[in-house]
Amino acid sequence: MFRNARWFLLGRAVATAVVMLSTFVAACGPAPTPPPEATPVPEATRAPAATPTPAAPPAEKPELSIIWFAWPPCEALGELAGQYPGNATVTTNCVPLGQWHDQIFTDFAAQSGSDLVVGDSQWTGEAVVGGHLVEVTEFMKTRTDIDSFVPAALSSYGEYPPGSGRYWSAPIMADVQLLIYNRPAFEAAGFEPPESWTQLLEQAQFFKDSDIIDDGFTWFWCGATGCEDLLPNAVNQVLWSFGGELWDPATYTVEGVLNSPENVEALEFLHELYLTGPEGSSNYGYDEVLTGICNGTVAMTSIWVGFMGALTSAESCAGTNDLAFAVTPGEVEHYLQLGGMGISVSAYTEHEEEALNFLEWLESYDTQINWVQLGGYSARADVLASQEFLDAAPWNGLFSESYALVRDFWNVPEYNEMQTTEGEYLNLAIAGEMDPEEALDRVAAEHQRILDEAYPEGPPR
Repeated sequence: MFRNARWFLLGRAVATAVVMLSTFVAACGPAPTPPPEATPVPEATRAPAATPTPAAPPAEKPELSIIWFAWPPCEALGELAGQYPGNATVTTNCVPLGQWHDQIFTDFAAQSGSDLVVGDSQWTGEAVVGGHLVEVTEFMKTRTDIDSFVPAALSSYGEYPPGSGRYWSAPIMADVQLLIYNRPAFEAAGFEPPESWTQLLEQAQFFKDSDIIDDGFTWFWCGATGCEDLLPNAVNQVLWSFGGELWDPATYTVEGVLNSPENVEALEFLHELYLTGPEGSSNYGYDEVLTGICNGTVAMTSIWVGFMGALTSAESCAGTNDLAFAVTPGEVEHYLQLGGMGISVSAYTEHEEEALNFLEWLESYDTQINWVQLGGYSARADVLASQEFLDAAPWNGLFSESYALVRDFWNVPEYNEMQTTEGEYLNLAIAGEMDPEEALDRVAAEHQRILDEAYPEGPPR
């Protein structure tokens, strides 16, 4: 502000000097020669004075709004949108997390609300079936560098039906889990970051039985209804890495796929891993996990990069200087759970073309570079490989390596009922309160019933 004020005052001084100099030259120079006297034009021959045409008022820019939930990336998106050079003014509406889904779908029901919507990856099918989104398939193919996006991001954030090649959202916020570990504890034990889940379990068991630190590994194990997708987001990547699958998305078959020997082995492994954590941690959510890793009582966890701001702040994490980061490991395969969101154009906007123009600018390489420098995370592989991204945060190189390994679960309108069932039964198996094979059989049967009732004619196409 002060620099701008200084330049303003300097500009005024320069302008004043120019006026004074002009006056001085006029006063001190030679007297000008008077012009010859003009011959008067008879009044009858004079042209009537032209009436000036009033200037048209400048066209007002349309106003576009984006809805997301209140967290730092929403604020960063608002800052980025403020730089948009196109013919629209774009603002963000950052609502409380607990209101995020309901606000969007309440607006959809009223055929109103924001022009652009940032929604969770599992909501796409729900929104498409309701007719709430503008299809952006042709837009993605012709107005974005579609081949630059990580393929899993394209399919998970915006494709519906699964495998159809039809898009309803463009990637906006990528996320993945990183392994967070206590550096002093690892140094005391002589450990390096684990390269497999089996090695991670061995290290966690060592810590649990040692005097170095209280607990080995903890996670957001909560499977209750109010915990939504916490447990699936934790354990799915273990099932996949042990060689298991959740379903066959081509046929919507779950029975015989989810309850496989590979997933039984993975669930038995997860029970052993659970035992290395704090007593009674089967209901843990994000807050409890962050508390354990930040107060130095837990040696390891795996958590979203979106929490790095909290983990690297001494105000929110007392042990921040003891924390180090690594890629969350795999096993016979190496898959990580995809996090993040896509951005869609509402079917009820009055400014569809302006919204698409903004989206084209937002997904461009230069804008995405700006986005990551503001603290966002891009799903463009070329941006994730750029020096600008790698320099933006010390863990960004690990993010790029990890995001290449992501997968997602069911992107269908029935996702909420399916994740609730998975969370309930797998939580019981992990806590040792149900046999892993029985838990998987129950989930498989319930998921198959949900899908068969919703799609009696088979998968949508």
